[in-house]
Amino acid sequence: MTWPYLSLVLYRDFGLSASLIGAIFFMTSASGILFGMLGSYYSDIIGRERALIISLVLSVAGFSVMAGTTEVIGFVIAMALISLGRACTESFSKAMIGDYVNDVRQREKFQYIRYYIVNIGTAFGPVAGTYALTSPSLNIFIISAIIYIIYTILMITIVAISSKSRREKASPSAGILHAFSIILSQPSFVRLLISYSLLMFVYISFDSPLIQFLTRISFPDLTFIISAIFFTNAITVIACQYPVLYLLRRSTVNTKIILGIILISLAQLFFMLAYFKLIAFIIFATFLLSLGELIAMPAFSIEVDRLAPANLRGTSFGIINLTSLGASLCPLICGLLIDAGYGYAMFFLLFITGLLSILIYKKVGLSRKVAQA
Repeated sequence: MTWPYLSLVLYRDFGLSASLIGAIFFMTSASGILFGMLGSYYSDIIGRERALIISLVLSVAGFSVMAGTTEVIGFVIAMALISLGRACTESFSKAMIGDYVNDVRQREKFQYIRYYIVNIGTAFGPVAGTYALTSPSLNIFIISAIIYIIYTILMITIVAISSKSRREKASPSAGILHAFSIILSQPSFVRLLISYSLLMFVYISFDSPLIQFLTRISFPDLTFIISAIFFTNAITVIACQYPVLYLLRRSTVNTKIILGIILISLAQLFFMLAYFKLIAFIIFATFLLSLGELIAMPAFSIEVDRLAPANLRGTSFGIINLTSLGASLCPLICGLLIDAGYGYAMFFLLFITGLLSILIYKKVGLSRKVAQA
C-alpha cells in the first residue's frame, strides 16, 4: 500500500532526487532482508507461530513511526522496521505451509492460494495509497498500522487456541552458518536464488522506478495514471489468476516460471512506449507484467519448498529473501539512470535482465538432473 506512495512523499515533500530515493529504498530493504535471514533461522528453532507474531509487531512499530515523523531520518528508520517485518512475515508464512501440509501437490495448491489472498491486499493497497494523495485528511500510514494490529491480534488468538504445534526443529548444535552452508551447497538452490533475484529486479520496476520516470517526463494526469496502473494490476491478479492457472494446469512448474518471466520482460518494452504519453501502452504493459507475476511468483515459492531441507524450511525461505536485494537494487540503479537521462534505456536493460534470468533458471533443472543421476 505504502511503497509507491512513499516514493512520491519523499520527492514531493523533501525534494529528494530519484537516485537518493533509490538509495534509501535499497539500504532499508537490504537491512531488513539480512536481519530477516537471521529471524528465519531462529523460526526453525522457536517455532514459526511465535516468530510470525514478532515480525508483525515490528511492522506495527514501523508504520506507527512513519505516521508520526516529519523528518527524512524518521522515514528511513520506519522503512527499515517495515522491511524487516515484511521479510520475516513473507518467509515465515510460506514455510508454515510446508510445516502443516505434507502432500507435495497440496503444498503447491496452498502456495497459490496464499499468493492470491496476499495479492488482494497487495494489489488494492497502492490504489488506496494514491487515493490518499488527493485526501489530506487520510494518513495511509496510520491505516497500515491499524491493519497490522488487527493481523497481530488474530495471529495471537489463533496461536492461543491452537493446542498443536507441528513445527520442524533444526539441530541446536548445527549453528546458523552450518545451516546456511547446507542450503547454499545445492547448485540448484543457488541458481534459483540468482534467477529469482534478477526477476525481482525486473518486476519491481513498475513500482517506484516507473512512477519516478513518469513524474520526470511530466506524464499527463499523473495521479490518475498511477491509480490506473495499480488498479489494472489488482484486477488482473484477482480476476485472471484462477482462469490462467486452469489453462496452465497441465504445465510443469518450470514452464510456468519461464512463461511468467517472458511476460514480465515483454512488459518492459511496452513501458518504453511511455515516450508517446499514451495511457493505453502503460496499461497494456501493466497487464502483461501482472499476468507474468501471477504465473511465476507462486511457482518460485514451490521450487524453494521442493529444494528446502525439511528441518531448515524457514531458513531456506529466509535465504531466498535475498532475491529482494534485486528488488532493492532496482530503485537505486534505475534512479541513477533516470537522473542521468537514460530513463527509456532503463526499460531495455530490464528486458535483457529478464532474458538472463530465464537462461540461469533453465540450469536449475539441469543441476537437479545431475544430482539425481
